[in-house]
Amino acid sequence: MTQRELARTLNITQAAVSMALKGSPRISPEVRDSVRRLAKHSGYRLNLAGQMLPRNRSNVIGTIFPRLTNLYYAELFQEIQQQLQPHGYILSLTPAETEEELRRAVEILKQMHVAGVISSAYQTEPLRPFREAGIALVLCGGYKRVEIGASQILPDYHQPILTLTRRLIAGGRRHIAFFGADTPEEQRYSAYLAILREAGLAPMPIPLEHPAPSQYMDSAFATIRHHLEKHPETDAVIAHHDELALVAKRAILQTGRTIPQDVALTGFDNISLGRYITPSLTTVEQPKKEIAQAIIHELLESMRDPDHREFISLPCRLVIRESI
Repeated sequence: MTQRELARTLNITQAAVSMALKGSPRISPEVRDSVRRLAKHSGYRLNLAGQMLPRNRSNVIGTIFPRLTNLYYAELFQEIQQQLQPHGYILSLTPAETEEELRRAVEILKQMHVAGVISSAYQTEPLRPFREAGIALVLCGGYKRVEIGASQILPDYHQPILTLTRRLIAGGRRHIAFFGADTPEEQRYSAYLAILREAGLAPMPIPLEHPAPSQYMDSAFATIRHHLEKHPETDAVIAHHDELALVAKRAILQTGRTIPQDVALTGFDNISLGRYITPSLTTVEQPKKEIAQAIIHELLESMRDPDHREFISLPCRLVIRESI
């Protein structure tokens, strides 16, 4: 089915179909979803060969995420992949956590002649060769707004942690640990520190080492277990992300405490697994569907216009469940 046939079927213009497939904000979400649904079911695919050949680009979009064993990145990757299908692009993952791995990933994707790249924004300096090579780049997440000539989608991590920490204090918690503390400029940790200062309470950061990926969970478990044994007064744990919250849950129970009676527990990301554990996990939801939509829109705009760049902040939502 062609774009003209899609337009005729939906009784809209061909231009509207084209903009909807490209994720243009000029098209309403309802029309955009209708076009993408019909395109998917009809087997429509963009004729990318003609578009990419003159620029020596493939129809591959590279992604650089830390690892897909982190369920948030796995779920986000899947969402991006589903939304990219109507545009005819293939999504490829190159995992990278260290700076050396990141530089290697950049070289691999350049050699693949990718049409564009989606990368987490925790390390950005090694990504500059993409811009220098004219490869569209969109950054996702990060500690803060960065300026390397690329669009960035940065959810608001700060506000929900302000609300969450205040809620824990209002519930009588006075010894609140932050599991996975990294740097004060990181939004989650900075929000936690701000509210403890406001309440006159002492922070209890639990920083993590950076072992090999295969040892990450074991190292994290040993770290939180040691903290709980050293600080039995701990009555709440805010985990930097849901995976760490699941690790903390086991450590809390193994040290003879109960959740939430003895220790309140929260995570961040709202991975699907958190709804089904007992007690179900209080967390902050990153809106993966909206994040994926924004990433794809910015990527397509950057592919059309190399000078395009936008900073987009999206709200996150506090999800209260049984663990606090």
